[in-house]
Amino acid sequence: MNIVLISTTDMKGGRADLRSRMLQSLVESQVTLNNDRMALEFLLQNCSSEHANSGETPLPSFVRPVSMEGRVPLSSARNILLRRLAGNGAIPPDGIVAFPDDDCWYPPGFLTHVAELFSRDPSLDFWFCRYSSRPSVASFAAGAAVIARTKDVVRNASSNTIFLRGRVVNAIGEFDEELGVGTPLGGAEDLDYALRARRVARKVAFCNASLVGHRDKQPEIRARYYMSSLVVLARHARTGASKSFLRSIAVGLYLTLRRELSIRKFAEALTRAFESYKRARGEVLRPFHKLTAPFDKLA
Repeated sequence: MNIVLISTTDMKGGRADLRSRMLQSLVESQVTLNNDRMALEFLLQNCSSEHANSGETPLPSFVRPVSMEGRVPLSSARNILLRRLAGNGAIPPDGIVAFPDDDCWYPPGFLTHVAELFSRDPSLDFWFCRYSSRPSVASFAAGAAVIARTKDVVRNASSNTIFLRGRVVNAIGEFDEELGVGTPLGGAEDLDYALRARRVARKVAFCNASLVGHRDKQPEIRARYYMSSLVVLARHARTGASKSFLRSIAVGLYLTLRRELSIRKFAEALTRAFESYKRARGEVLRPFHKLTAPFDKLA
């Protein structure tokens, strides 16, 4: 089975140690993959082609680097690689595609377990787990995969933890370039991608265990990504995420009362979310317009 990993890094971003940790975890993963083949499509941002080919930054043999001068938002970076792969017909329909960040890592043997899951179940199109700063492959047995519910996707699916069969990636295409780090909304491009994948996947499974390494969630910055998440949930409210959408509104009110989120930002989030809902539905939703009208001036 082919495993295609799509990632990007800022060569001038001061993350060399994190990037090295991620690459080393992939080197260790390759040892146990047996007949499964792994490739990392790696966009090196703020990196000239001369520097990329100079040998100053040695990369493992499974890495396929693409360099670019300057920097683009995260969703755009992934799309550059997705377009390149699609143009070459290099996303195998029955293979596995994942989107690890340059600061995540896989415990030894993890990718082997993932490949076995997809090999054993030809109908499995989308599998995901949780992440933490102390991941453990031993948790695979303790946290057996179950059929995922929408709320599982909303609360746990991230770019570091989703694994998709190639046919799903070929079907849903690119990330939304209005979302993600480096855009005005600043995040939730992976949530949008996961919810789109859920709609076309034949089987979606979730392992409620921390199997991927990444820094732990930081509650103190949750307000930063609130608006982007609410906009995405509004977009998918009519296709299974309505409860999560309403819950997110309540969370926003809670954050506002705690002064983690300003009234202005909460109002702007509501306005943008309901606009997103209306665009997804394709018509004006009058009750929501009346609900957000008092906040229009604040936003």
